[in-house]
Amino acid sequence: MHVRAVVLCGVSLLSASTTLAGPAFIEATSERDDGKPQSSMWNAVDGNPGTVWCSKPMMSGKQALNFTFEEPVVVTHLEIVQPAGKEGTEKAHKRARIVFVADVDHRVEAKFKDSTETQLLELTPPAKGTRVVVEFVEPYPGVVDDSPLCVAEVVLKNNKKDLTSDLGTKARGVNTPSRKLLHQWHDDISAPSRTLIFNVDGTFTYRFASLLDDSKPVRLKGKWSATAGGVTLDTGGKSYRLETRFTRLDSGGGDVEVLSLSGTAPHESMIEEFKPAPLLLP
Repeated sequence: MHVRAVVLCGVSLLSASTTLAGPAFIEATSERDDGKPQSSMWNAVDGNPGTVWCSKPMMSGKQALNFTFEEPVVVTHLEIVQPAGKEGTEKAHKRARIVFVADVDHRVEAKFKDSTETQLLELTPPAKGTRVVVEFVEPYPGVVDDSPLCVAEVVLKNNKKDLTSDLGTKARGVNTPSRKLLHQWHDDISAPSRTLIFNVDGTFTYRFASLLDDSKPVRLKGKWSATAGGVTLDTGGKSYRLETRFTRLDSGGGDVEVLSLSGTAPHESMIEEFKPAPLLLP
């Protein structure tokens, strides 16, 4: 993966065919209060600089937000707002300083000031694809070494187009069983033939391409809703009720939560075990 430097905001118009799809969801490496409103990851994408996402304290290594999109996007700019204190930034917490924006091919470095002003930086080259990870490394220090990292706003943009607007607002309308499904799921992480994405806007996409034969690829899209123990998929004018079961699996690099689907599905290939895509890119 190549590393490039970031330059100050400028104009770089893209073709009109560029996809400007909104994100399916975000994921954080950690949350100080495990999903509670005070430090939820959704605070970083709610458009309100008065709310903050905070990582857990005493977390070693880099913290990150993973943005997953239903369709490929081009991210030309990253906007950051630092948490505000009584005088300038809130120095009790760590704040964003060195930030990397990563896609599957590149990691682009950006350096932010310790200021409460909105900071917009251009990414050179832009980040592209369906998954864009914002990594926070070497932050400004907090009051103690174990202080959590806190960020008020993180915005991905395609030139002037905000790619992450209203994401936090949408997420707050999602019930607890549904939040457990907000992932990009694969049958095999290293060589997936099945990809299932549950979007925060209430839609889902499913792709199946057999690696063993030349059968026609499958792509489904529709609406979804979840309750404890199950998910309902509406697609093709029909409604399907599937049972969901979550189990913990030791993957060698830590536990992962495996999703098992059973019942009558829109396509028989969906009756499978799925693992969430890794939070950080290679």
